[in-house]
Amino acid sequence: MEKNQKFYQFWLHNLPDIGDAAICRLLTVFSDAESVYRASDAQLCGVLKKETIEKIKTFRAEWDAKRAYEEMLEKGICFLTCEEPEFPKRLKSLERPPYAVYYKGNLPREESPAVAIVGARECSEYGRYVAEGFAGGLAKAGVTVVSGMARGIDSIAQRAALEQGGKTFAVLGCGVDVCYPASGRQLYEKILETGGGILSTFPPGMQPLKKMFPQRNRIVAGLSDVLLVVEARHRSGTLITVDMALEQGKNVYAVPGRLTDRLSDGCNLLIRQGAGIALTPEDILAELAVLQNRREIGKPREKEKGLITILDFVPKTADQILTELRKTGREAELTEVLEGLMELCLEGKAMQIAGSFARTAK
Repeated sequence: MEKNQKFYQFWLHNLPDIGDAAICRLLTVFSDAESVYRASDAQLCGVLKKETIEKIKTFRAEWDAKRAYEEMLEKGICFLTCEEPEFPKRLKSLERPPYAVYYKGNLPREESPAVAIVGARECSEYGRYVAEGFAGGLAKAGVTVVSGMARGIDSIAQRAALEQGGKTFAVLGCGVDVCYPASGRQLYEKILETGGGILSTFPPGMQPLKKMFPQRNRIVAGLSDVLLVVEARHRSGTLITVDMALEQGKNVYAVPGRLTDRLSDGCNLLIRQGAGIALTPEDILAELAVLQNRREIGKPREKEKGLITILDFVPKTADQILTELRKTGREAELTEVLEGLMELCLEGKAMQIAGSFARTAK
């Protein structure tokens, strides 16, 4: 896309009192962002309120958009709109995709399975242990971990993913150049150093406000294939992310906890309402395998080749099967093995028993 057009899109996205819905209306009437920039008050009157037009006039006169755009680029911040092919497909497929995202580092790879891990800020030692176990196990299997870099479960999960050599992406409720919380600076830098990314739908320099976090949560859910809740109180901000994920048609899993533990009230309630029960990372990996299988319906099936010869009538874990498969000289990842195993289960050639897999008589 031409540099000039990117500049006008940047200007459009920074307009005061103009959200994604208003931007959509403007671009429906005008051909592109540059046309909006050059539109007269009379032309804008048919789309925007008079007071909004006045704010735009003041903004245009007082804000040095060119300088702000150049400063953004100098900080290594990238800006993408939903009109561009590089825009994340997971976000583009939302019913109301954000008009634009800003990011530092990289964007999540579309072909990599992604799980959002969220939970309480003031988590327990149990929550910490579980978050580390799930995030580490998923990252080790090649799954991308997405979260909001908040204190507690979010940041614990993202650190654990990094410790296992995985990729993690943080979505902020502020500008990508604002490290929030400030105590997360080390994590912020480590995410960028290891090939992950920091994303936001808010312009650079924007400070965090409470009203901005539901939008952040929506993007966290949007970038994931599955949402995992580790700890949450009965009335928790985490449950907003759950609502967003369900609206997007995503599957939600929750880690159960003790009935007397208030930090587990939210998770136990979700399970009672039908959320999946997550006991091990393999539960999530199996779900991802099912989702991948659905996407590949009609495509030639290759993953199960070689697996059927390794399966026995004595159940084996996916890790054991992966180890034996690699001994045959085949390079494979755990997620690929799980996809093949789930395909065999669907065909009736294998069965799943308490997290392990065995061959059937068929």
